[in-house]
Amino acid sequence: MIDMSAVNRLLVDAAKETILPHFRRLKAGEVDTKSGPHDIVTIADRAAEAWLGPKLKALAPDSVIVGEEAASADESVMEALRRPGTVWLIDPVDGTANFAVGSALFAVMVTMVRDGEAEASWIHDPVRGVTAMARRGQGSWMLEADGSERPFRLPRPASLAHISGAPNIRYGERDFAARIAHRLDRTAGMLILRCAGQEYMAIAEGQIHYAVYNRALPWDHAAGCLLITEAGGVAKRLDGSRYRAADKPWGSPLVVACGEDPWNWLKSGIFDH
Repeated sequence: MIDMSAVNRLLVDAAKETILPHFRRLKAGEVDTKSGPHDIVTIADRAAEAWLGPKLKALAPDSVIVGEEAASADESVMEALRRPGTVWLIDPVDGTANFAVGSALFAVMVTMVRDGEAEASWIHDPVRGVTAMARRGQGSWMLEADGSERPFRLPRPASLAHISGAPNIRYGERDFAARIAHRLDRTAGMLILRCAGQEYMAIAEGQIHYAVYNRALPWDHAAGCLLITEAGGVAKRLDGSRYRAADKPWGSPLVVACGEDPWNWLKSGIFDH
């Protein structure tokens, strides 16, 4: 079994050494783009992934590293998720666009994947100094900045009209986005944070009740899906299939909710028309 605290210490140290020194201090030439003008990478993303990779591998010597930046440069890296064995999935700075403009809404995410299934996950908020953690079959909890822990207890809204959440429909199938956009006023409100890690923590802490993602890259969602399901929530694609880290990023949209009833209300009242 992996030492959850040891991994958390690596995330905390990576943030202190490679991310926070650049926060609100990015210089010209330290921000670049990848697939397009809105796909941003910074010096902190690359430095954090390079720092974390060898140290995580040292905790499980037979493991393989799949980092967002390495996979962005070479898609074949992702094939490791579809083979037997242990994989460390790294999102070095989730919410890079926020980080690049000085917003505190970013996170560092790591997931231990075994045989294509998420076994343990960590979402670290370097600014607040907290980490949301989950282990398959053992629940999910928040490690506070003072070292105390508290289990997550997801809220139970009374109806679809009481639900608020993050409908991330900018990417992915445009017909789906157009189909649901005019029905979102049936819910209580929207809070899109432009950072999946922060949105997953917001669901776990009861600040919002759901999120929908029209594109589901594994480094963005494996950690959060385990966090929410271990807290008693639901993380399924709209076609009803369970989300897996080894899934292809495109396909049926991913809907994450604080419970089975809210998930079904969203599906029948917003998405299935």
